[in-house]
Amino acid sequence: MIQVVENCLQLRGRVVHHYALLENDGITLIDGGFLSNPPAKTADLLKAAGRSLSEVKQIVLTHGHIDHTLHIAELQQLTGAKVLAPLLDRDHIEGRYAYKGINRVCGLLEKAARVAFNYERPVIDQWFAPGETLPFWDGLEVIPLPGHTCGHVGFYSAARELLLAGDLFSNFHHCPKPPPRIFNVETRVIDESILRADALPLSGGVLLSHCHKGTPQDHRDDLKRIALRIRSAATYPIK
Repeated sequence: MIQVVENCLQLRGRVVHHYALLENDGITLIDGGFLSNPPAKTADLLKAAGRSLSEVKQIVLTHGHIDHTLHIAELQQLTGAKVLAPLLDRDHIEGRYAYKGINRVCGLLEKAARVAFNYERPVIDQWFAPGETLPFWDGLEVIPLPGHTCGHVGFYSAARELLLAGDLFSNFHHCPKPPPRIFNVETRVIDESILRADALPLSGGVLLSHCHKGTPQDHRDDLKRIALRIRSAATYPIK
């Protein structure tokens, strides 16, 4: 566990991390952890920070892949928290997305994981769309960052100029790169999403789901590096 910024805990797993946004009246989880971060470990990490799993009031999803949704139903049952998710990823969350081309590999892995891990589909209390602002942590603007999935989003805190960027890119060993092609519904669109993210005021930095223990500013600097490579290769519209 790392307090990456004030009132924000990075709950680190072996490969996938999720986040706890702390407020006086409760906690917002961003995604729900994967194999190395089951709800019991999330509870222990919050306890170590002087907080409690019972304080979790809402769980907000960046997208519908199982490494972000595996534990959501159990967390929902343990805490009574509301679950909010991107509407454009509804088919992913419900296991109905029609994967195509090389992305069928991702679909097969998702299907196998749902069986192997006894996946229980969470009940989504609220679907949200790009451009909405969620009323948590002084306001989180839903930033569309598609390409990894159709509805993949980030959450932007204007008050902190900080972006929770989900799986926009990974950054292990200070080697930033977009997710492998087999895990993306449209890799080219990820380039556009990276440019969109890079255009935001980000003095507070970037937080990722797959990354080293560096600071948000480290990841922001590496986002700039990826965006520069994209711009040097072609011109993409920023929508």
